[in-house]
Amino acid sequence: MSFGYNGYAVADIEVTGVFGRAGVGASLLCLCIAFHVPQTALAEVRLRNFQLRINVVGSDGQVPVFLGFAEPEVPLELATKSGQNPRRLIFELPLAEGQLFALEKFRGGDDLHLKLRFTALADGPNGVWPQQDEVSHRLNLSDWSKVLKELQGPEYMVIGIPLPQCTQDHAPAEAVSRIRRAHGHLVDGRFDAVVSECRLAIESAAQATGEKPAIDATALKLKTAKRDMTKLEREFSLMEAVRHYTQLAHHVDDSGAAQYYSRDDANMLLATAAALVSSSLARQSRVIQAKAKE
Repeated sequence: MSFGYNGYAVADIEVTGVFGRAGVGASLLCLCIAFHVPQTALAEVRLRNFQLRINVVGSDGQVPVFLGFAEPEVPLELATKSGQNPRRLIFELPLAEGQLFALEKFRGGDDLHLKLRFTALADGPNGVWPQQDEVSHRLNLSDWSKVLKELQGPEYMVIGIPLPQCTQDHAPAEAVSRIRRAHGHLVDGRFDAVVSECRLAIESAAQATGEKPAIDATALKLKTAKRDMTKLEREFSLMEAVRHYTQLAHHVDDSGAAQYYSRDDANMLLATAAALVSSSLARQSRVIQAKAKE
């Protein structure tokens, strides 16, 4: 693929590599691009104002979906000169943590297929001509795995728990609202508030769905017949465990000091509480649908 000016190819574009750079709350997906000037290129043409739009294509070959705009690492102007070496440049695409998770969900375990649309301005003997070209680049599972480790560093995995959502007239609406408030507190670094909201969300979901008696009964069964418990009963036990673990967020010790909760505590509890509230919401929706069919 190449840029052209007045019927002459002035720059062939090649992707020579992809790697990642970890950052604070975001990372950089870096693409190494080589611009080759053909021997037959028209002389005295200058390419500038490079831009790169990156789209991704799903495994089913669907219409490419926008991922982001990548910027050149340093300003670039490319002049057509006979016999010159390829000009190589890194284009950087910022990826936030949530976007990286969304990309993994979109990829669905398949290769990562990128569609790169380059644009630039070509200034030559006949004036300024806009340039546009598209290059496809596919990263297989092995290559993308290496990039992913570079993007996130060794301490993190790409996981995510979708925040539950429902209409205001739905019974667990208060629980859903508290999960979302807990997420806001996590972003603000208020970890104690995250823990407190998670506890209230769990209690609200249990009351709103009418499952609290079953949860209380499960707590007793856990002591006497835990091997006979169903999957749902074990989930109820997890809800009770979260409620119990977060209880200290509402109390102080003998000296009047509140219990300290870390970011790890907040991450663990928010992910667990969000999943449990989502599960309660799904059960409640099935009950409503069943009643509507009667």
